[in-house]
Amino acid sequence: MTPPVMGSWTEWYLRTERSAGTVLVFAPHPDDEVIACGGTIARLAAEGARVRIVFATDGAMSHSAVLGIHRDPAPAELRLIRRGEARAAAKELGLPEDAVHFLDFPDTALAGHLAAFRARVLDVLRVHPGVSEVYLPHEVRELNADHRLTGETVLACLAELDLTPLIHRYVVWDERTEQEFAFVNRNPPAAGAGVAERLVTVDITEQLPRKQAAFRAHRTQVELYAPGQTRPVVPEPFQQRVFTTPVEEFWITEPAAVRLEVE
Repeated sequence: MTPPVMGSWTEWYLRTERSAGTVLVFAPHPDDEVIACGGTIARLAAEGARVRIVFATDGAMSHSAVLGIHRDPAPAELRLIRRGEARAAAKELGLPEDAVHFLDFPDTALAGHLAAFRARVLDVLRVHPGVSEVYLPHEVRELNADHRLTGETVLACLAELDLTPLIHRYVVWDERTEQEFAFVNRNPPAAGAGVAERLVTVDITEQLPRKQAAFRAHRTQVELYAPGQTRPVVPEPFQQRVFTTPVEEFWITEPAAVRLEVE
């Protein structure tokens, strides 16, 4: 099948490459799965795909790290609360209860647990040897350490197991996000991206209500949840973009044959 011209390339690759295998979504924290690809998850679920979401960290430090609030809720409480929110969000997206998996590494500190994290990711991938699609944070373009290292580690594990699913890289944490959150936790990559990429835009207009409901399920992040809060963890301008943007964007690695046809 011949790809369309450059301007309308967006979803062609997704449509032509999609297969019936498992789809794995790796999220650094609970809520990143909705922010980055909630509409896409909802569409895949409606199409009958077997979607599974894997959370790298426990999300327990959202209030401490971003707002300086250390109790009511304390990190240990938030860990459990955010698990429940993640399950509720998955349900809003049309996924069953067993579709979420928590690796529970410490929020904001994944860099200190990379060997153990890598082992756990390998375990997950061995359970899904027929995985056809993977959604993950971009290993270079993401600025937040938990985000970038999640993507980098998953890619390394896929290569180690010789798994070759269609990979969708997303970016949640860029410079604008850092400024809005007023929180920086960087771990720069050793080198820039070494693969040819194309940014594709996926229309989620029909799935936007489900994405909105799923995002609202992450109450600790979008509401004034703690008594001492004067702003939500996720800033209002960021929330508005998630609630109103009818597209999702992914960086796709282009196979050489496709690049030649398109160019």
